[in-house]
Amino acid sequence: MGKDFQVKIIGVTENPQLLSTAGALGCFEEKSSDGLIGDLSALPAEERAKKERAVLKNSFGRGHGSVGDQNCFVFSIENLPRAATLQLCQPQYLAHLQQSLRRAKASRGFHLPEIIVNSAYGKKAEEILSASFRLYEKMSKAGIPDEDARYILPLYTRTNIQTLGNARELCHLWKMTHSPKVEAPSIVMAVVDEMIAQASNLAPYLFEDFRFNHETLAWYPSAQIYASHNETMEELIRERSGMGEKMSEPVFLSNDRGYFRYLTISEERIERAIKEKDEAELANLKHIHFEFLASMSLACFHQAIRQRTWDQSVQPIYDALPRYVLDGFHDNMLVPLSIKSSDLLNLYREQHLNMLNLYKFLKNSGIPRSEAIGVIPHSVRVYDWIHINGWNALHSIGKRTCVEAQGEIMRIARQMADCIKKEIPAIGRWSEPQCITYGYCPEIRDCGYYKKKKI
Repeated sequence: MGKDFQVKIIGVTENPQLLSTAGALGCFEEKSSDGLIGDLSALPAEERAKKERAVLKNSFGRGHGSVGDQNCFVFSIENLPRAATLQLCQPQYLAHLQQSLRRAKASRGFHLPEIIVNSAYGKKAEEILSASFRLYEKMSKAGIPDEDARYILPLYTRTNIQTLGNARELCHLWKMTHSPKVEAPSIVMAVVDEMIAQASNLAPYLFEDFRFNHETLAWYPSAQIYASHNETMEELIRERSGMGEKMSEPVFLSNDRGYFRYLTISEERIERAIKEKDEAELANLKHIHFEFLASMSLACFHQAIRQRTWDQSVQPIYDALPRYVLDGFHDNMLVPLSIKSSDLLNLYREQHLNMLNLYKFLKNSGIPRSEAIGVIPHSVRVYDWIHINGWNALHSIGKRTCVEAQGEIMRIARQMADCIKKEIPAIGRWSEPQCITYGYCPEIRDCGYYKKKKI
């Protein structure tokens, strides 16, 4: 099943604890942070440690979150499952560079919790998950793009990631992972615990009170894929489904033009802002809002959640699964177009159902659903409630509508762009692949779209 995960801090701001302490003191002292660092550094080691602890306990420890922002930790994490990276990528103030699932190979293997390995279904679980890797390789050899073949791989598939964050957001990550309202797999908690432990070794007083409770409402709330339940999301899904919406496509919920409801949005002004790189005017576009409800695979959601300038709420995976765990029922299974037209379609469907039924059997045998969840495939759909602003309608939509984008998210982004074009044509005119707004192609392979469509 492969090697256990490894966490290593590969980069950190010099003296992160000292920087945050000086910054906190600088809010009240006459001296600059630089001068305060000099004063603190001149103290005997024991006295300096005592001072840092007292200052951080009285600032960051009391929920003065910006003190925790004045540092940076960069982690290289190897052989963690995709189930864990789904959690890491949800807080919007953490940043990531992730190994593509297109690079997944059977030799990397998958994680299985001991509770499953030692259960009556342990051997069966290993067989079914191994079969998903064999099918992945079979599809790849048959010419199906790896980005589509990966949909059949389980959430417990191992991968690598590089993650950057400050103390405040690392505390947020720990708190949301261990929340009583969240059912995160034990491997996810283990990865997050190890990140905190290593950061604590470098800056113990920054993380001394990381379990504090009063900060929760002050953190910028993130999507929660492992939440036990999300009542509002379920109500929204039921409501839109009951209205006869075509739920396989993004459902446009609303737009609020904010300040611009009182103004005429000038096409000419928007064009000038784009072509002249006028950031003042571009910032105004952040006050235009669009809301969508999109059904997407877990593979696609993993890309969408890394679009950090989108505000997102996700249907918890546990709320999504009851639709799937009946034999022969796979109405909401995501099948990439390249697989739909292939001879391997039936094998794909069969493997998808085998993995979902494995989840059902594990859960019904008494294994916590938080441990069983990692055996499901990336082809499972969840609903993502997405808010984007007018700037995102130009930039992130441009990134995702490019032909180089992954197929599923490209289709979703293009459908969102079509809605934007109808709602606010002055913005929608620029909801095009990135080459249109840039005026040139930033990709290695130039499809020439911007040359054909002059704006």
